[in-house]
Amino acid sequence: MRVVTTAHKAGLEQYGQRWLDARKHWPEGTEFHWYTEGYELPPQKQDGIVRKDFAELPEFSAWKGKHASYVPPNWEFNVVGYAHKVFAAADALYEYDGVGVWCDADCFAYKAIPLGLVEKFVSSSFIACYLRPGMWTETGFWIMDCRHPQKQAFFDVWRAIYLQEIYKELPAWHDCMTFDATLRRFKGQFAVFNLSGDAYPGSHPQASSELGAYLDHCKGDRKKEGISPENKNRRKRGARHAI
Repeated sequence: MRVVTTAHKAGLEQYGQRWLDARKHWPEGTEFHWYTEGYELPPQKQDGIVRKDFAELPEFSAWKGKHASYVPPNWEFNVVGYAHKVFAAADALYEYDGVGVWCDADCFAYKAIPLGLVEKFVSSSFIACYLRPGMWTETGFWIMDCRHPQKQAFFDVWRAIYLQEIYKELPAWHDCMTFDATLRRFKGQFAVFNLSGDAYPGSHPQASSELGAYLDHCKGDRKKEGISPENKNRRKRGARHAI
């Protein structure tokens, strides 16, 4: 299993250390890939991590350079910022043939993840993700069976949405929206497993899902506290700061 993430330097300093410390809760043998941009991970945290700087991705660097003067009006149109996730995932998983996981740097394991739990969600599906009715997919965490024959085509389409400026046709330009646009292009061609489960109607389904018993996505204002109030598993005494 290969787990991929990225963060800017400020993100590493604010919440990335939790992600790095929490690697011990992933099953033995899990690979970790961290994409940087102009900074190095702390020396004591580098062991066991495949590190790559975005400067080593020429296609992405050229595309980003073309948008250097773009100033987004709000987070929903921060196309360059959120594109880092897309190109990092594509780079790390395009030639990989195991189970791939995207895990935002503010989404960390606070309890030992049982062997085989993550893999089971793609045992009969190509992708497992947090679907939300009436909203875009929550893409802070998703799982992919990288042995699937449509894997490379999926990443080709996802990257093309940026490289060919197709994202401008969407109502918002973040990676959740482009992820959903890619899924629509492949509708009916592969199975998608909904990780939201019984938490499907919620805006933060990860916190109440089966994986929420092991992982906490501290997105938005939750980054500072390092806990999702919605996650009942972490309200127990002593669980708040457990890593």
